[in-house]
Amino acid sequence: MEYFSTKRFIFIVPSQQCDEELEKIDKFVKILNKSEIGNLIIKEQNRSKKINVGNPECNPFNLMTTIIYCFSKFKSSVREIEQLCKFDLRVMYLMEQKTPNHSTIGKFINKYIVPYHYEIFTMITKSIIEELDVNTDTQYNDGTKIEANANKYKFVWKPTTYHKKLDIKIKELLLKMDIEFKDKKLIKSYQFSELIKSYVQRKNIDINSIPNGKDKRLTEEQRNYKMAYQYLVKLVEYEEKEEICGEKRNSYYKTDHDATAMVLKSDYYSKSGNDFHAGYNIQVMVSSGIITMYGVFQDRNDYHTFIPMNDLYYKYYKEYPKNECADSGYGMYDNYKYMKEHNIENYVKHFTWSGEANGKRPQLFYTFDDGVMCLNTCIGEEISFVGIRHPRYKNSKLYKFTGCNNCNYSYICKKNLKNKDYDYRLYELIPEYEILKEKARNNLKSPKGIEIRINRSIQVEGVFGQIKSNMNYDRIRRRGLEKVSCEIMLMCLGVNIRKYFSSLEGKNLKDNYWNIPNNLESEKFPFPKQKIKKD
Repeated sequence: MEYFSTKRFIFIVPSQQCDEELEKIDKFVKILNKSEIGNLIIKEQNRSKKINVGNPECNPFNLMTTIIYCFSKFKSSVREIEQLCKFDLRVMYLMEQKTPNHSTIGKFINKYIVPYHYEIFTMITKSIIEELDVNTDTQYNDGTKIEANANKYKFVWKPTTYHKKLDIKIKELLLKMDIEFKDKKLIKSYQFSELIKSYVQRKNIDINSIPNGKDKRLTEEQRNYKMAYQYLVKLVEYEEKEEICGEKRNSYYKTDHDATAMVLKSDYYSKSGNDFHAGYNIQVMVSSGIITMYGVFQDRNDYHTFIPMNDLYYKYYKEYPKNECADSGYGMYDNYKYMKEHNIENYVKHFTWSGEANGKRPQLFYTFDDGVMCLNTCIGEEISFVGIRHPRYKNSKLYKFTGCNNCNYSYICKKNLKNKDYDYRLYELIPEYEILKEKARNNLKSPKGIEIRINRSIQVEGVFGQIKSNMNYDRIRRRGLEKVSCEIMLMCLGVNIRKYFSSLEGKNLKDNYWNIPNNLESEKFPFPKQKIKKD
């Protein structure tokens, strides 16, 4: 008796749920039409016709819609999209029952999406924001590191130190060869190569007849040439590695030159963050639960990603955010100064925010119009750096505070100083930075600042939780900065499309996920207590 059988013919009758899903898809397609991303496809088609003329591809507009839709359904692999084109009714509806294979889908992404990923993202996001009528005055910044698609132990460090040591050896060898090189900078490989050629011609060295191996007698000129050739090979290697790293990086990976060696919060292999791994720094700007801008960087920290992210936002939205909030990883002087120059209200925490909030590292010095005052109300005297120490920061000033031995706050102020017995303390600061920090501090402690801070932790951290946990996206699939940026764009766009689908189901998007109570007062930090010294 047969218990298992296969039916050859099947007819699926669309249900009510299927009709509702197709209606949502139709509205999603209208959003794409409204965004006018089709003009980018036509532009690329016209450009490609001048180069290649061949068989017509599958409908690029349908394939673009399908790829974006699949990313919103947590399907980010080209093979997963291929399977959906064959078996998923919703995707079959979008593709008009065409079934492109994974190779076609991958080539389409590289040809039509990678060159225009920022344009595609912002055009669709603007249409969603306009359709849902959400407020994007306040932008929330944050970043995370995601593992790159590179071999685990194939990283290369920038050979800066070895290059300098090699340069010393080369210049010593040039002196032995009676060659003058007056330039104090590091010698370039092309310069060294020309010097070797001139040496060979001047000494009439036949490089093809130089014997190799042990116990071979060589002339001094031949030994110099062989040593110079070895140095030249190493010099070319160092220059190549430094060129790949660039000015801002100290490492790269052999299997993905754009990936940087980073310590991640969780390792893709062992789920621990105790070792260096290939990674990219992913930055996003979120407002009202919608990702408005994204960026992929090679930096190992967030300090220098703030300004490029805002430049990208201005480039594609033609305006700067009215309010901007970020954690203390962005609270450096250049970022504060940038916000002041572009009239962005500052809700970015400074580096010592956490210590001031819990009272462990209280604010020790206060800047006002006439100078700087310490906790003991002592006015600092501005002195010169000459003969004392070099300035650590640009545009900084050095102040001297006296009477420290009789100060009741010296147990805090001199806690980490080596010379605690001195009756004075030297403190270096940038006055403009202190003024900007004070403004940011007041903004953050206000009721509006408290509301913005809590909404930042909900909105932008929630986005990363959705991408990493819900979408199960803990490792990048593509290689190279541009292709990785395109992949991150599709993930972020998938989050926005899901927000749009949720709104179609009756879930309204909120400008604020948490609103302040009417009786909420400004936050006050604990003031340090005086410790009276006993005689």
